[in-house]
Amino acid sequence: MTIIRTPPRRPARAPPEDEPGSGAALGGRARTIRFPPFWHAWFARQTETRLAALDELIDERIERRALRRYLHRLKHATILAFVAAAAAAHWFSDQIAWLAGRIPALRALWTVVAGG
Repeated sequence: MTIIRTPPRRPARAPPEDEPGSGAALGGRARTIRFPPFWHAWFARQTETRLAALDELIDERIERRALRRYLHRLKHATILAFVAAAAAAHWFSDQIAWLAGRIPALRALWTVVAGG
């Protein structure tokens, strides 16, 4: 029997801690993105002030989207609460009306409440 010995594998290096510009990929190995010449020219035209303004616009858009998503969920939760409250009130009024039809004291109270 022949035993083939392979050199032991070295463990992968730990990515550097959150250093600015470290280029550490969060999801594993870093991937190279190749931009076409049009984008190279666009990046070359940008200045620090233009990039800062673009960064602010993107941050504002992200904040607006998060706020819009929160308000959308709040609106749906409010509508659901009102519909559930109306259904519960309708169900309880039906139950009270059914009881009031069978118990004379509740029947008198129901005529006062319902006005009929």
